[in-house]
Amino acid sequence: MPRISAIPFEQVTPELRKIMRTYDKSLGASEFVQTFAHTPDVACAFFNYYLPLMAATRGRIDMRLTELARLKVAEKSSAKP
Repeated sequence: MPRISAIPFEQVTPELRKIMRTYDKSLGASEFVQTFAHTPDVACAFFNYYLPLMAATRGRIDMRLTELARLKVAEKSSAKP
């Protein structure tokens, strides 16, 4: 069971729904945005920063390296898959 619940899509703010559509087009999935929807203002600020950064650096950093970094952070923080 997840520690943080996802907000139902119908309750997600219109701005976050727009961000979800962007992620659907670029990554094929956006459900994780619903977890951030508990604090819409913070989520929007983060995604408005992160989406352009991701677009600018995509392809420069190998996806395998990115995933290895995520796994190491999870390991160091004792996160469970």
